[in-house]
Amino acid sequence: MELELRNVTVSYSSAEKILDNFNLEVNKGLFFGITGKSGSGKTTLLETICGFHKPEMGQVLFNNQNIYEGKFDTVSFRKKVQMVFQFPENQFFETDIRKEIEFGIKNTTLSSEDLNRRVTETLQTVGLNDNETEELSPFALSGGQKRRLALACALVLQPEILLLDEPFSGLDNSGQNQIIKILQNIKTKGTTILMVSHDPNVLCEIADRIIVMNDGRIIKNEIPPIVYSDKQFCSQLGIGQPDTITAANLLDVNLNNDFTYENFITKLAEKLLLKNND
Repeated sequence: MELELRNVTVSYSSAEKILDNFNLEVNKGLFFGITGKSGSGKTTLLETICGFHKPEMGQVLFNNQNIYEGKFDTVSFRKKVQMVFQFPENQFFETDIRKEIEFGIKNTTLSSEDLNRRVTETLQTVGLNDNETEELSPFALSGGQKRRLALACALVLQPEILLLDEPFSGLDNSGQNQIIKILQNIKTKGTTILMVSHDPNVLCEIADRIIVMNDGRIIKNEIPPIVYSDKQFCSQLGIGQPDTITAANLLDVNLNNDFTYENFITKLAEKLLLKNND
């Protein structure tokens, strides 16, 4: 088990528990989508995993070690577990994007040559590797480019676990699709990802499991089809269903519990072909 939360309770005041006796096991290489109503504890969960909120009760274990114990190697942990905050572009400060990415690994043992190679590879991963773009100020980038730069600043450390808080907020469809492709690529390399998102369309595309939170607890931890096929549950928890389900119901298309856009288009094409043949 790469990451585990055992009976974790986190409060901002004595009267309000943000995480309430919270339990979660995270296996290496899986992509967890975390959703739920606003105020259900999703961001606090990520911040607690990252080491920002010491629980009043319980343990956060990384490779079987409690990250909040005094003897825990926090410096090493910070490199292995990276968090990209919501609207992370507000934290940029360097004069160009290459320097922005370099900042995170300046104090490592990498040689100058290896450092430059690592930054170049990271720029390629997020699609910001043309010469003109590399010389731009982070503040001159588009919204989608800024979000990809924020990802690059985390990825340059080659983390084992990547935590993402609403990475699609404020992005148009093009920007969202670019981020999705990057995350799918990262996932194939074995990185464990926990991502907070309110968007069921995105979560059905890329998540292995969906964690639904309410009042600081996990209500459901299942594969996407099981979570999103339950219309009543989705309505009660305010998480919505993916557009593919709505469209499939209107067009009488059987998705066979695969709610991705690719499967929807395939099944719709099959239905139209059969209809034409009749």
